Amino acid sequence: MKKISCFFFSFLLSVFPVVSQITGLPNYQKELSIGDEIKNTFQQQLQTEKETFPVTTVVNDTFYVVGPNDFFSILISPTNINPEITKVSSDGQLILPRYGFLKVSGKTLLDVKKEVELIVKSFNPNASVSTSLFKPRICLVRVYGNVKKPGVYYIPASYRVSDAVAIANQEYTTQDAPIKRLETSLLFSDLERKRQSELVDKGLPSDFFYSSRNILIYNQVYGFRNSDLELCKSRSSFEFDPYVREGDEIYVPYLPVEYEYATISGAVVQPGKYYFKKGDKLSDLLKFAKGFKQSADFSNVLLINGQEARKVHLDSSYQVVEDFELEPYATVIVGEKTPIFNNKFGVAGIFGCVVKPGLYPIELGKTRLLDLLSLAGGLNCKISYSSSFILRSYQGRKFWDEPTLDMFSIFKQSNLTMEDTMRFKMDLLTKGHFVSCNLYELIEKKNLEQNILLADGDLVVFQKGSGSIYVWGQVKNPGFVSYEEGRDVEWFIQRAGGYLPTANKSRVRIIRGPQKVWLEPKKIALFDGDEIYVPGSPDYPPGTEYQYYSLIATGIATLISLTYLIINLTSRRN
Repeated sequence: MKKISCFFFSFLLSVFPVVSQITGLPNYQKELSIGDEIKNTFQQQLQTEKETFPVTTVVNDTFYVVGPNDFFSILISPTNINPEITKVSSDGQLILPRYGFLKVSGKTLLDVKKEVELIVKSFNPNASVSTSLFKPRICLVRVYGNVKKPGVYYIPASYRVSDAVAIANQEYTTQDAPIKRLETSLLFSDLERKRQSELVDKGLPSDFFYSSRNILIYNQVYGFRNSDLELCKSRSSFEFDPYVREGDEIYVPYLPVEYEYATISGAVVQPGKYYFKKGDKLSDLLKFAKGFKQSADFSNVLLINGQEARKVHLDSSYQVVEDFELEPYATVIVGEKTPIFNNKFGVAGIFGCVVKPGLYPIELGKTRLLDLLSLAGGLNCKISYSSSFILRSYQGRKFWDEPTLDMFSIFKQSNLTMEDTMRFKMDLLTKGHFVSCNLYELIEKKNLEQNILLADGDLVVFQKGSGSIYVWGQVKNPGFVSYEEGRDVEWFIQRAGGYLPTANKSRVRIIRGPQKVWLEPKKIALFDGDEIYVPGSPDYPPGTEYQYYSLIATGIATLISLTYLIINLTSRRN
């Protein structure tokens, strides 16, 4: 009988979970399944939500401060297979399903991880707990002071102060400002970049170096904090570049007139005078200067710190062996190895219609154009003197160089009239680094005055003749016309169908060479590759012609009146 009772009881236990799933039988297990379904739906929606902010760096749990609306991912093994997504409530409590609430606002992420693990293990000592920040909250942060775009920004709590300042220093776009303000902002940015470049070239840090070292953060809840972005880079510590928090007001100060500083000179990437703060070390100053140049003499590094002068020793990785704090106005001098320059030889290139095109060594101050042509085996085809050229290497423009600023800086001391401004600007923008040499005189007429000395980096190009001249403008059949030596401009124009009725014959010009020089056709021989442009008569605005003739008529009338007056005065005297 006892065996039958045990068997019946075991049967009921196995059947009970099945019966509980029958529709219409409310029970605790069914409610749990509905709750799990809602939770899974919520977690799926959260995981598929698009990320609207780019990631900067991995969150450091030692310095990240948890706040309302932070989302956490918690995996408890072996109880759960999938992690649970939970959220910090508005009053700063983390919801822990089945375990209650945990006060986390104002605590670091590392502390929260430890407390979650303690709570779970208090119920299940054998559980394995993994807690991570699933999605940081969005903070409302104000940035003002020495930034380009002061204002209020929505920033993730995973961003640091340096990120907030960088966002406030972005350039204006057409969506942020009207066109006029945008143009002014861009011009100011170009001027500022050029000025900062000049400061760096002269061995001075940018003005923003002081500002980035003295950022002040005020928060109504957390009080005052300081940020030193340069020291954060030097020491690779989050301590000097904290994470933003909701309600932060970030003030970036302006450069004062006077401040304490330390200097570094010699073979460093960016020598100069750097703002000094108490606690700065020798290694910090070296990193402020962006490290050593390749020409640095590491056995000759001298530090003058207050009244003491001492030699600095570096290890095999060029790190300071004995690091210590600096005093105001300390000076570091990094010796430099004497560079060896070769001012005797160089390289020039020759390409196009030559037997052996390529690069050839030249002796500076001695090798001439015909010497280089001889090294290349001479010409091997008929060249176009109009299209051939010699180009000299030059220092490239920097990305912030503005041609308009160059024009103003050159034009301000000139005696040109304002009417010349547009012409001058066109000449400036199209100015090429060509070498002046009449190749036709040199090669055809053997004029050795045109046998120029070559410089290092020169490029000589002998273009193959096309056997044609391009005639365009106010002609009947514009296009290429076969070149015949000795023919004048009129002959080529007639081969292009002749003039149109709208052509202005007195304004015909020859356009020659890579620089597109305009020449009057009088007594000038045409070269293969030249262009002939036939312009039309000038188009005057409505009424201009009447004003022109009215002015002439007024002048004639005035002249007649003066003549009549003189005649009358003369006759009266007689």
